[in-house]
Amino acid sequence: MEKRGISFGLKKLTFTAALLATFGSNAVQAQDQGWYMGIGIGQSKAKQIASCSDLGALLTPSSSCSTEDTSSGKKLFGGYQFDQYVAVEAGYVDLGKFTLSASNNFPSPPPLFTASGSDTVKGYSVDAVGTWPITAEFALLGRIGVFRWTLEDSATASAVTTVSTSDKATGTGADFGVGAKYDFDKNMGVRAEFQRFKSIGNNTTGKSDVDLISASFVYRFR
Repeated sequence: MEKRGISFGLKKLTFTAALLATFGSNAVQAQDQGWYMGIGIGQSKAKQIASCSDLGALLTPSSSCSTEDTSSGKKLFGGYQFDQYVAVEAGYVDLGKFTLSASNNFPSPPPLFTASGSDTVKGYSVDAVGTWPITAEFALLGRIGVFRWTLEDSATASAVTTVSTSDKATGTGADFGVGAKYDFDKNMGVRAEFQRFKSIGNNTTGKSDVDLISASFVYRFR
């Protein structure tokens, strides 16, 4: 009789522990689920842009030419966290403006030749975001998805007369990235991320990958 009592007690204890574990798991999963939104700023860099060598014979030893392949980037995003590991996120990304300017000067002004150009990149992304928890507050991030980009390309050249051209291209390419996040509490946190947006542009405008290093604030609706 005593053994049966002990066995029955162990069965009740096992059942109760399993029940609590189930409720606990569901509670943790529910806490990790929900909608969130965020805003980020950072620095972008175009990997391949127009170079001074593209101007060829228009430049002489007395010419000056410079390019700016970095810019200010920003993004606004929102998503849904399915559990502590997986989320789907959509966002608007402004990768900034990249420029070239040149002038071919006589020993005295005015310049014989001037040229300037710019490429502005914006678009919309949809990504799958994976989270690898390290501690309760800190986790690593990885993402992969698609980026629907718009590239506005413009150029102006002036010598005897002034000629201006502009072009607008759209397309879809891949984007991916890695980063880390830190949660202050169940509602607020911060991120630091590196993202690459692939093959922006076409045969007319030229193509380039663009990188973005950003810091973001995230608010979760829980």
